[in-house]
Amino acid sequence: MVWTTSVFLALGLVRLAVSQAAGWQANQRNSTLCYWDSPRAAVIRDTLYIDGGYQWWTPGLADGTYGTVVNDGNPLGLVYLLNFSTPFNTTGTFNLSDAFTTISKAPGGGNANNIGPLYYDGAMFANDGEWITYGGLLKNTDAYKPQPADAIAAYQKYQYGPPRDQFQSGYALQSLPAGMTRYLTSGAAVSIPSENLAFYFSGLRSASKGEIFYQPASKNESQRAVYESDTLIGVDMTRQGQETWTNDTLPTTVPGRAGAELVWVPVSTQGVLIAIGGVINPSFALNNNKVNASEADESSKISPTFMKTVSVYDIEKKIWYEQNTTGTAPGALTQGCTVLASTQDGSSHNIYWYGGYDGLNPKSPFSDDVWVLSIPTFTWVKVKSGTSTHGRAGHKCTKPYPDQMIVVGGYADYGAAVPKCLEGGVLQIFNLSSTLWMDTYSPENWSNYSVPASVIAAIGGTSTGGSTQTAPATIGFSNTSMTALFGTKYNTTKIKQWYPYALQTVEANHTTPLPSAVPKPGSGGGTPSYLAPVLGVVLGLIFISLLVLAFVLWRKRRYFKANGTQTQSEAGTMDNNRWIANWLRGQPAVPANEKAPTVTTDETPMTPAEEEERAYTVPHPVAAEMAGVPIAEMADTSMPTELAGGFVPLTGANLNTRTHRLGHSLSTGSQNSYSHASEVSSDSPRPGISPIATPRADSPSLGELPENSTRLYSDISNVSASDRGHLRGISETSVSTDGGNQGLGIASRGVSPLPDRGVSPMPPPQVSEEQRLGIVSPLSPQPAAGFAPPAALRVPGSPSPSQKRKSQFEENLGDDK
Repeated sequence: MVWTTSVFLALGLVRLAVSQAAGWQANQRNSTLCYWDSPRAAVIRDTLYIDGGYQWWTPGLADGTYGTVVNDGNPLGLVYLLNFSTPFNTTGTFNLSDAFTTISKAPGGGNANNIGPLYYDGAMFANDGEWITYGGLLKNTDAYKPQPADAIAAYQKYQYGPPRDQFQSGYALQSLPAGMTRYLTSGAAVSIPSENLAFYFSGLRSASKGEIFYQPASKNESQRAVYESDTLIGVDMTRQGQETWTNDTLPTTVPGRAGAELVWVPVSTQGVLIAIGGVINPSFALNNNKVNASEADESSKISPTFMKTVSVYDIEKKIWYEQNTTGTAPGALTQGCTVLASTQDGSSHNIYWYGGYDGLNPKSPFSDDVWVLSIPTFTWVKVKSGTSTHGRAGHKCTKPYPDQMIVVGGYADYGAAVPKCLEGGVLQIFNLSSTLWMDTYSPENWSNYSVPASVIAAIGGTSTGGSTQTAPATIGFSNTSMTALFGTKYNTTKIKQWYPYALQTVEANHTTPLPSAVPKPGSGGGTPSYLAPVLGVVLGLIFISLLVLAFVLWRKRRYFKANGTQTQSEAGTMDNNRWIANWLRGQPAVPANEKAPTVTTDETPMTPAEEEERAYTVPHPVAAEMAGVPIAEMADTSMPTELAGGFVPLTGANLNTRTHRLGHSLSTGSQNSYSHASEVSSDSPRPGISPIATPRADSPSLGELPENSTRLYSDISNVSASDRGHLRGISETSVSTDGGNQGLGIASRGVSPLPDRGVSPMPPPQVSEEQRLGIVSPLSPQPAAGFAPPAALRVPGSPSPSQKRKSQFEENLGDDK
């Protein structure tokens, strides 16, 4: 547990505040992050940013027991930062605050509501200067209106591209171009900083391609994402603040799927994308995780082929290929993660896949194996066999150094009677060269990548490269054009290298108190070990404060005694010895023997509650940067008109007619054919899938953003004390409600950590309403003294005040590099 102690000394007044993260239970002493289901993540230079997903926490109580695993929906809209300069370990002494810092998408660090709501899944696209979020699922609630169909958000950390005036790092709300929506989830995302490009492959949508929500009620099944999408969403981030988007339809030879991985391989002019894995009819998309017999049979036939035959996309020529693999493929897997490790001579590129499950059996042990798909031979090799208790799904992977992979988040299978936390914790470290799991990470310990011996045995060469095979053995490439595609080297000088990272600690950069790890069950209870040092520090500060107070009062008494008076008038009378100070304040000196003039004011004294209500009641809340950053108010700060309802689904020519629905039978009469000059081997094990595809509207050309990109979505108002209690004491401010539902994904889910998935591994406990209202996040940023929500707006990329509204907070992770 993190304790924050603040001592303020002013004019003899001492304030001592000791607080823990907001909303913890009365007898709670610590908390640990049990698992982190399907966040989205991306890297900017030396930092991994992690947003969204559902976090489940295990509270540690004062009597040494542990409370029920709870989820709070991250109402503060926190984004977690893992800087690669920060060392950490994954042993029992691991503390979350040792590794992560946070920033908030909400105004002033308050409630996120519909300005920066919690999204489950979705993508985070990034280059070396910014990241942009796209897609994912919101929790359906009456507490605030969902963001519009075209809403996206960006965090601009470093300025790049064409010069712009008055750049400030921070958070900006943007809009998609006409004809595109955010209504897509469970797709495969990849970022390519060297090309300023990012892509989102396939995923799930609703039947109408309209609104989708996380586990909607049975009466709103039309808002459930259960249809495989046949799209490739792209974004060109070359011009910061004026990004361009594309929405291309996949050829019928490239089947849609959920939970796949999309990997960029540096070959040819702009590189290639390789789509691996994923499944159809995934249990996580269905009500209560129930897959009926016909859907399960269909998935068991089709889903394994996504590992045996992978989809390859030439970015420059926009051509898709289907390529069979060699070796023993892993089988059907979804919700795993991947990283790419290229040999030092660039002769081969190894895609590492870790974890996931088959998409049908969430109660069976998840995968803990690490696989390698070696390119260009397209050979599968298992490099590490795991254990059933350590497996996970719904996690993210990143590569801080050439030889290391960091795994973040995920959740365990639902097979146990009691919900299981991730074995080893939410952070794991894997050495790509030795294929061993590691307990510690340090920015000072790393090496260049060496090809594992098991991969060398399959493709030839040495640990540094020199593969003797340059094409798939026996079967060859499915199209002769792929020989030149993979035989052309990429210009690697475009790839900026940000490592090695200078060693630093995280404590100086904290913006939000984070809870520490919970001792392992059975390690003993009683008085917490931290109690004695905390009490010592607190009592010491109190003693010092009293000494300072006594000294100030003694000096004050001595001064007035020396000047012949023991008191001052209530109006602030000052003697002639202070005439210079009075003159500096623009006021005439007042003789000591005269009464000071009465000072009047138009403001009526307010109670602390009224002052807080006044401070948080603003006509249009704007996402704010951290205090102390100079801001300039624009000429027009009026609140833009907010959409009254949801997005109207596309119809007619704009509605893609691909209709593969969960439970839809196989089309036996379909043909395996290629569009865009792509081919597939005749011995391809994949059944034919031939959905009908209609091209979508083209995205707007490069240029200024449309006027509708200036929206700021908020719906904040004062609420009753009971509603404030519902938000668990996080803030006295809440969002306005149109009904009595819950807010911001704060789900009343009972004991089971995933009841929305239909899993009930243990009977629900008897929880009173008072107890339920006390279950909240163990995270709460401390507001700065004198805080008031700012009304300033920033316009990234253009002097026009109609383009974007941007928060005024900073990350405080150091100077730009």
